[in-house]
Amino acid sequence: MAFAEGDDATLNQLLATDVYEGFQRAIHERESRGEKMESSLVGIDKADIIEAEVKNRIAYITVKFVSQLISVTRDADGEVIEGDPKKVREVTDIWTFSRDVTSRNPNWKLVATEAAN
Repeated sequence: MAFAEGDDATLNQLLATDVYEGFQRAIHERESRGEKMESSLVGIDKADIIEAEVKNRIAYITVKFVSQLISVTRDADGEVIEGDPKKVREVTDIWTFSRDVTSRNPNWKLVATEAAN
């Protein structure tokens, strides 16, 4: 949701640097075209761990999410250019998170994303 809203501060806390930079670039490109994205998570149907490992004190976990989402992009005039504001669609994503296991910070950061659809 932070990506759709263009919320840089939230994204910076949740994403690894390279993922953040890619998201930030996409947000700025969208904004430069005068476009707005609206996204609403209806629900998560499944969340399956498909891989987990620890390398050099960094834990990695890869999760396959199957969710229901409403997503639409509008141009500067508010006209829909992508998606449908009335249609729920199933989305499958594979996200990899990491965390330094020696850190007192309990938060995991998103280090990779992949659309499976």
